[in-house]
Amino acid sequence: MKKRSNKITFNYIDYGFFGRKNGKSSFAYSSLNCSKFVGDDESLVQQNLDIVRRDLAADRLVTLNQVHSNLCIIVDEGTHSDQKADALVTRTPNIAIGVLTADCAPILFCDPQNRVIGAAHAGWRGAVGGIIESTVQKMVELGSDPKKIIAVIGPCIAKESYEVDNDFRQNFESNEDCFCTVNCHPHFDLPEYCRNRLLKSGVSENDILGIDTYANNDDYFSYRFANQNSNGVCGRNISVIFLKE
Repeated sequence: MKKRSNKITFNYIDYGFFGRKNGKSSFAYSSLNCSKFVGDDESLVQQNLDIVRRDLAADRLVTLNQVHSNLCIIVDEGTHSDQKADALVTRTPNIAIGVLTADCAPILFCDPQNRVIGAAHAGWRGAVGGIIESTVQKMVELGSDPKKIIAVIGPCIAKESYEVDNDFRQNFESNEDCFCTVNCHPHFDLPEYCRNRLLKSGVSENDILGIDTYANNDDYFSYRFANQNSNGVCGRNISVIFLKE
């Protein structure tokens, strides 16, 4: 399962928000788990990564060992996977860059005019810590203009599924409006919060796919669903973008 947005329609850019199906892993990782860091058989994970890479017809696929940071790295021909960071940017053709999520927000970026792309893993910690701003800044270092960047927020947990406690709100500015009440309980709107950070970074052209990973656990890995219904073990969805030659 690979979802797209009509915001990115350039013939020299390919991308996809992949779900959990059509891979090689089994049990809690069934089946397109693309993370090497959640306990799955690494050889099966590599097969899954190869499935994604071939689907996009990329020469290479670079992913990260994500740590909920604001670290973004620039990718070129010599960059290797599994570095500790939470976003990647590049202007090198035929190298796909991907981030892994299971309720956190995957954000894909492209500046079609200057041919710079990016991918960010934005959980609430990373978003508060500045991962979106770091990604935009690294794209600027590669020659991008924030006014030319298009960003798409992919499948992630929606506000209807994201109940939080009162202490959670202390992590945010007092005027932050991405909270609501559902059945008398506070809930957090992660994709809208990410959109607000994009806007503050100068990225006005953006889109939210609106797919709730928790409510669609059959199609997407959801850590919160796995934690509430079993032992919290689950795979990770991958979101990928690359520049064609």
